[in-house]
Amino acid sequence: MSLPPSSYLRYLPAVFSGKDSAFVGDYLKIFEKLLTGIGDGALDGRRGIQELLNTDVAGNLFYPRLSFLFDPAGTDFMPPISAAKPNQQQAILANLDSYIGVPAVTNPLAAYVAGQSATGSAQSGIEAWLNSFLNWLGGWVDLTLDNSWSIDKKRMVTAQILALYRLRGTPLGLGYMLNLLLDLPLMIEGVQYQEAGDGFPAKAVPVKGQITVTVSNPKAPCIGVSDQVQTAFILQERYHAGSQVVSGYFPWLFNVQITLPNAHNSGFVLTSQNTQQVLRLQQQLQQLLAAIKPAASRFAITIFPSMQLQAVTPQTQICNAATLGINTLLGLQGIP
Repeated sequence: MSLPPSSYLRYLPAVFSGKDSAFVGDYLKIFEKLLTGIGDGALDGRRGIQELLNTDVAGNLFYPRLSFLFDPAGTDFMPPISAAKPNQQQAILANLDSYIGVPAVTNPLAAYVAGQSATGSAQSGIEAWLNSFLNWLGGWVDLTLDNSWSIDKKRMVTAQILALYRLRGTPLGLGYMLNLLLDLPLMIEGVQYQEAGDGFPAKAVPVKGQITVTVSNPKAPCIGVSDQVQTAFILQERYHAGSQVVSGYFPWLFNVQITLPNAHNSGFVLTSQNTQQVLRLQQQLQQLLAAIKPAASRFAITIFPSMQLQAVTPQTQICNAATLGINTLLGLQGIP
């Protein structure tokens, strides 16, 4: 069965549409494939230039959502790509590759090292291109993306960063930035004491909880007004802790509070793994806040609630909320 000729024949005189003009019809397919596209498997199913320059494609290619790859009726702010199911992810990347046409990734060491494939997976090329493209796109909004981030996180951060720039230097802006970059609130799994009952002994059962981070300015003391020298407010040359301030707040200090799950659930018990997660989060906050805080300002990180060592009871022997060096932030790991 012969394939139909190029649709471009309709723009030529009728003499080129006769029985002896099969060559012309096939020859024009080359230009039709490259310019307006043909829905076949040639050139790995690549779309035509006209399809790429379509308003829905070119207009959305430079926005991280990449809306032309998803259902127009969808309302998700950032439909997943890397977090989608494997078959959906493969279909989305294949659709994107049909517009871009990224060559397959080759392995130059395959000819010299046994057991290595000469080419990568079908989607490795377009996935590498998309990661690089998002890094380039972030540069246009003064953003350096972390290469360890997934494709979806790069898209999410790039899409929201301009709005956060407007809140730069404020407690609200810092809080939003921390939540976005560190994937907060952080969900952790601890344990909780379960009393004996129905013939089952008392035991520790898994329970989930959230670690949240809030940013605020400390409340400044009020300035008293008095006509007496002894009680009148006097502006000092240098600030001293506890002194009154003219501005009414401390713009140079940000209180950053890490709130643990046991603040809302008193029965939640941190495990040694949870303690390491909290310490890791604290280190990340130290590094990130040092980079994004306003100039000439400082920050103080606190952890709430604080823990007290508990008396030894049958319950604490099974599920102790504060074992020094194990699930507290004091002492060295593994040293009681």
